[in-house]
Amino acid sequence: MVDGRMTKTILLTGATGFLGGWLVSSFLERGDRVVAALNPGSSIRKNDLAQYYMCGFDKRCEEARIDLLDSTAVDELIAGVRPDVVIHLAAVGDVTLAAQNPSLTFVTSARSTLNLLDGLRRLSPETLFISHTTDKVYSGNPIPFTEDMPLTPTHIYEVAKVAQEHLTATYAKQYGLKTVTVRCGNYFGGYDFNFNRIIPYTIKQLLEGQPVTLRSSGRFTRDFLYIEDAVLVNHLLIERFADAKEGFGEAFNFSLEANLNMLELIARIGALMGVEPEIVINDTAKSEIPDMQLSCSKARDVLGWRPAFSFDDGLLRTIAAYRDYLKT
Repeated sequence: MVDGRMTKTILLTGATGFLGGWLVSSFLERGDRVVAALNPGSSIRKNDLAQYYMCGFDKRCEEARIDLLDSTAVDELIAGVRPDVVIHLAAVGDVTLAAQNPSLTFVTSARSTLNLLDGLRRLSPETLFISHTTDKVYSGNPIPFTEDMPLTPTHIYEVAKVAQEHLTATYAKQYGLKTVTVRCGNYFGGYDFNFNRIIPYTIKQLLEGQPVTLRSSGRFTRDFLYIEDAVLVNHLLIERFADAKEGFGEAFNFSLEANLNMLELIARIGALMGVEPEIVINDTAKSEIPDMQLSCSKARDVLGWRPAFSFDDGLLRTIAAYRDYLKT
């Protein structure tokens, strides 16, 4: 127990990713035990992790080198760790890489989810399973996206995530497991070093006095969630569902409910940085989902959720983090 709160044992997949690193940091700061399931072939480089700690740099975080596609290894991990909570983030997250590797993309999301859920079913049925998918599962639906919309994927990444969703809901409904699915807007915040993403790319270009080049027309809209709010979402779900007796198998949207196109987003970042962005439009991206916006009314009504950070607050904190990082 820490500060009157019962600590948890958290098993986390995808721990070396952007959200994964922030979650590890947050849970350790709260005094929880954190076990990170890492791919046996993955390497952790300090430059990727910058100023927040992760496995191998903070010894309080335990590493478990495991192939999540190996059901026997997953069983052994669950039996050994006995987690109170499993947070499942592992995925092939780059949509271009996903398209080039459809089999790997599918099994990474679907098979790993099946192995984890079935291991919990047999070995640790009281464990809370928090499954992270994506707002892209709503592909083809009109905005704003609501949780009751049909999921009709058209891209292999979306197919993999929809399979993950159906497995997570089925294991709650058929086997009584404690599961919940998270669908978020695009994460942004400090220490995201995937500069293919629009926000870190734009900030980096403007800090270096370079033009911002867009693959699209700039008219596509996207929704977002600041990374510290994404961390708080997981804390909220644990508090709400870890000791609950009902309400499992549901999906929830979390975002700022923004409806900004890329030109508006770049202008907003420029205004906060006090610079006038130079924008180059290539307009070569033709297969992307044109408009994405989440409705978070279910999360507000059922969970009492509200974002702690406004869009501008999150952007200002993100800009400051990249400014400090790029100085070094």
